Amino acid sequence: MDVVDSKWGTAGGVGTLLPKLLELSIVGHPFVMPEMVGGATYALPTKEMYIRWLQATIFMPAVKFSYTPWDFDNETLEICRDLLSLRAQYAPRIVGLMQKAVEDGTPVNLPIWWISPNDDTAQTVDSEFLLGEDVLVAPVLEEGAVSRDIYLPSGYWRDEADPEHPTIRGPQWLYDYSAPLNTLPYFSRNATA
Repeated sequence: MDVVDSKWGTAGGVGTLLPKLLELSIVGHPFVMPEMVGGATYALPTKEMYIRWLQATIFMPAVKFSYTPWDFDNETLEICRDLLSLRAQYAPRIVGLMQKAVEDGTPVNLPIWWISPNDDTAQTVDSEFLLGEDVLVAPVLEEGAVSRDIYLPSGYWRDEADPEHPTIRGPQWLYDYSAPLNTLPYFSRNATA
């Protein structure tokens, strides 16, 4: 991935991570190395930006840091530990998807329309992505936001960020989904309710 600056927004900032990931994945680069967590600028990003950036990249093929979590505070360190632990849980899946990419060219990270190619709404969403075909990731990439709208394509989705793990049937929008700083919205696709 080319340079992404330590700033909010879609003009070269953190908001470009997902569109760039999807673009590179679809045009034949299945092993996308996202910009370093925190961005390419030489000034320390805000704590919020740093955490949101890590959330956005935790399910991508690689994670690289520009600054360390302890450059901030203990809360940042704990959130980062939790996110890296989550990544470790999915590491075998990520490696398996990389092996599949070598075999048949299928990207590790997919746009959500990949599993719903006839869904007009899914074709317009560039702020969410899939890890394989069964994990949907919807990071928050707007400054100060503690919620976001999430689109779930067809199928049954289990809310992995909610401790009760409710199952939600798509296609549908989840409006104003709660996503405080310590939460990464992600869903796993189930075959049945």
